[in-house]
Amino acid sequence: MSKKQTGFPRLIWLLAGGVACVSGACEREQPSPADREPERKAALLLAQAQFTKEQVPGGKSRVVPGPAKLTLVYPDSGRWTCEVLEDPDSNVFHKAMPFDLPGERPGILTIAGNAAPQPAILKVWRRGPDGWSSTVLWEARFGGKFNRLRDVEIGDVTGDYRPDIVVATHDQGVVVVLQKVGTAWEPTEIDRRPETFVHEIEIGDVDGDGRNSIFATPSAPNKVDGTPQPGWVVMYQQDGNEFSRHVVAEFGARHVKEILVADVMGSGRPNLYVALEGQLGRSVAPHSDEDNVEIREYRFTGTEPTGTLIATLPDKQCRFLNAGDIDADGKAELIASTYKSGVWIIKPAGQKWTTKLIDRDSSGYEHATTLADMDNDGTLEIYVAADNQQHLRRYRWIGAESERTELCGLVKGDITFGLMPCLNPDCLATR
Repeated sequence: MSKKQTGFPRLIWLLAGGVACVSGACEREQPSPADREPERKAALLLAQAQFTKEQVPGGKSRVVPGPAKLTLVYPDSGRWTCEVLEDPDSNVFHKAMPFDLPGERPGILTIAGNAAPQPAILKVWRRGPDGWSSTVLWEARFGGKFNRLRDVEIGDVTGDYRPDIVVATHDQGVVVVLQKVGTAWEPTEIDRRPETFVHEIEIGDVDGDGRNSIFATPSAPNKVDGTPQPGWVVMYQQDGNEFSRHVVAEFGARHVKEILVADVMGSGRPNLYVALEGQLGRSVAPHSDEDNVEIREYRFTGTEPTGTLIATLPDKQCRFLNAGDIDADGKAELIASTYKSGVWIIKPAGQKWTTKLIDRDSSGYEHATTLADMDNDGTLEIYVAADNQQHLRRYRWIGAESERTELCGLVKGDITFGLMPCLNPDCLATR
């Protein structure tokens, strides 16, 4: 069902210039019948927003959001090919990820957003003989200006040993847990805060009690005028039939959009990593680091966190943190992708951490990044959507340095909000 496209948040309009799949190494392929499609075993999933111009009275034009866009990039015998899906029911995909849960036919899960009154939509896409089709798992209106699903993670957070879907939303601060009941996914709101954007969800057992906690990053609505944007990092834990809420960290003039739960130290228990963004507005007596991104590590005893500053990056924002062993030394490191200053590697070294710039010539408002072993050589590669440079790039470690390869072009003006690998061929198969 096609819905009329409505206006998009002014923030995106202001930030759309200078981001984009043109030509390059990527060869565009349109969906085709199954008897002409090659077998797809792996893909990179780029969740995107795209923009078009429409005429307005007086002979002028304005930029408006187009249909939500999902670009699938496939490795194919030494080259990379692209397939593009568009969804006229929404005007942005914020994330796309493999969907292969018990009792479900495998596919690709997407979260999308709209301006009110159009709903936010959670869908799963599956390939059939005539191409891709979608099924709505859940849609919702939250009562604000925007209905946007901003992040999603899958994991057992209710203690029944079955995977749940946890979703963060804009702009009424709603956090939702969806549980499979029969053939439907039933939503339970575990938090709601008016005029609040929830940017990120992470799931993990950080205190070793055998239960997964949910972490989220609510903040005041996005600011583009330089005024402060306060924010929080919060943790939810199931407590009987309810979820208790605990504040991990509160920031009066700064906020966090990106967090990561990962076992970087190899202890067998993950820690929480937080990318605290630089202050937008200046305080009366600003600290020298307020204008920089700070990467902090939080370790937990029960619900009590202990935070440590592990890195400072010369940038205003960092929207992607990843963890993994990318240099084949047997130890994990953090990969941080910032707005303008590039891609960074943050590596534990004894009781300290070292910071190294991988590529200064890589940037983007989101700067979507993921790690994956797409070439099956046993070592993770770094994949980066450098929207400002209009390239999807791969970094492979050769000796002590990284080797950069341009995989495909990105369309000027697009914003890549999410980048994830799909290594399960069942999610891409035609059935």
